[in-house]
Amino acid sequence: MTKDENIAEHDFGHVTVLLHEAAESLNLPSGAVAVDCTLGGGGHTRLLLEAVGKNGKVLAFDRDIMAIEHAQKAFAGQIFSGQLLLVHKPFSEMPDHVHKAGLAGSVAGILADLGVSSPQIDLGERGFSFLKDGPLDMRMDTTRPGTAAELVNTAEETELAIIFRDFGEEPMGRHFAKMICRQRLIAPFMTTGELASYVEKHSPYGSKSRKHPATKIFQALRIAVNGELTELDQFLTRAVPLLAPNGRLAIISFHSLEDRAVKRFFAEVSGKLKRQELSRMVAITERELDKMVNAQGRVVLPTPVEPSLQEVEANPRARSAKLRVFEKGC
Repeated sequence: MTKDENIAEHDFGHVTVLLHEAAESLNLPSGAVAVDCTLGGGGHTRLLLEAVGKNGKVLAFDRDIMAIEHAQKAFAGQIFSGQLLLVHKPFSEMPDHVHKAGLAGSVAGILADLGVSSPQIDLGERGFSFLKDGPLDMRMDTTRPGTAAELVNTAEETELAIIFRDFGEEPMGRHFAKMICRQRLIAPFMTTGELASYVEKHSPYGSKSRKHPATKIFQALRIAVNGELTELDQFLTRAVPLLAPNGRLAIISFHSLEDRAVKRFFAEVSGKLKRQELSRMVAITERELDKMVNAQGRVVLPTPVEPSLQEVEANPRARSAKLRVFEKGC
């Protein structure tokens, strides 16, 4: 990665994961239209702009106003020329904007990086990290209501237990929900430090656990506050029709809940799930089989692309990343 390629990201305090692998996986031709669903520090956006060239166009979305404001400065020239369009919206609303722009069915590549940006984690005032004390916020879009503090202090015990179980995959979710509800009657949780220390104090795991006991609790709250899995589902169900023939959809996930959703969706739109239900003894051609299972394209790689050891060493936050790519049929 050259200094020029990553200067915008460094200013934003973020290092893009699978930078070249993701951009190259789209196989974008010059003059094409591409969409970066998750602008972040602009690393992927920069490479997409380079790939499509001056005659191409990139639409970049992000619901974090910090990312949008940073990109307005970092990509001022491309914005002025019309090569780049920034949209302050969650990526679930991306299809609406593509349709309004008259670009549906002509997009050569769509990229979504589902990770949390480093500034969101590193800035205590954003309230994402149990390692940084600050307001218990966790909103990716701070212009919208509904903080983590409101959720923790008002949700029913059963609701919190389900959130911890389903979004954090926390086996002791019911225990933590009970403890939190008991404590908030005495004093509400207002900061990340208060919640993290309380969870640690009442954790049944003891000191042998390698992870901080609040890790899964904070992940669960973040996903719930931002509706991340709902966002992903809404995005996936509407993304493929936006692609041009042979257009590609590339998605980087960072935890098992996201990756399972992406893997299953790709299996559905490629016809893999329905193929598995058919007898192997059926004497039909591949084209006939694709039509029978309503295959809309193919999964480009049989296994996901993961960061190299060198990338993980340089950026430990990349260790759980997985890149999956789907190509629409002709």
